[in-house]
Order: sequence, then structure tokens, then C-alpha cells
Amino acid sequence: MKSIVQISLDLTNIDEALETAAMALRAGVDWLEAGTPLILAEGCNAIKKLREAFPNVPIVADLKTMDGGYLEAEMMAKAGATHVVVMARAHEETIKCVVQATKDFNIKVMGDDLGCDDKIAAAKWLEELGCDYVIHHIGYDERRGIAAQGKRMPCPLYELR
Repeated sequence: MKSIVQISLDLTNIDEALETAAMALRAGVDWLEAGTPLILAEGCNAIKKLREAFPNVPIVADLKTMDGGYLEAEMMAKAGATHVVVMARAHEETIKCVVQATKDFNIKVMGDDLGCDDKIAAAKWLEELGCDYVIHHIGYDERRGIAAQGKRMPCPLYELR
């Protein structure tokens, strides 16, 4: 399987995000992620601007969807995203709605296990519900807390595989 390198554009300014994306693509990055901070700051415009600047590059809209799944996926697809993110902690119906929207709008869905106690069970559940990808995610705040305590990062990737 070919590895995919994705950069998270966790910025709050679209001009800075476009500049960073161009630099990342020159360095060999495959996919661009419109991070949650960028989408919060710039809305659907972030996705539209990235799509205009990089018409052939996969764009992940990391909304971390927890509710309103169909509408959020539809909005991101219409703005130019190729992938959307739904949280494993969302209600089953929300995940099903996102999966349906991604089928209707010909994009992909990534299920994110952030905050799940049992990452293996979450990964299996996301796959059963129709997610195209599962994201193993140790969040920013969690990573900072672990580092501040001088502990090692958990890494259940071998079990997830």
C-alpha cells in the first residue's frame, strides 16, 4: 500500500494556509487538510480557496462532525472537499448520515477515534458503518498533557492494523 502524506493546515488565515499548502506540495505532500481552526475562521471559503488554488489535490475538511452530519458533509463537498471527518463519538445516526452524504456527493469519509477509550472497537465500528478511512487521533490537548507529564505517547497502531 502506498503511503499518503497529509498536512493539517491548522491555521486561522486563508492566505497563510494557501502559502503553507503550496510549500507543502512542493515538498511532496499528497493531501491537504483544512484543519478545524481554518474552517472555524474562514468557513466554507477555506475549502473553496484551497480548491481554486489546488484543483487536483485531495482536500480533507476536518470539521470533526458530531451532529448535522449530512448537511455538513454536503456543504464541504459542494465547496470542493474530497474528504470529510466524522467523530466516532458521534451518534450512530450522524455517522450513517455522513456516510450517505459522501455517497451522494461522491467524496470519502474519514472516521476519527479521538476520545475513544477502545480505539480498536471504535475502528471496527467506523468500518462497519461505512467509513472509507479510520483516523487514529491523539488530540493536541492530550498530546500536550502527556508531554507535560513526561510520559510516552500511546501508540496502538499495531493493534489497529
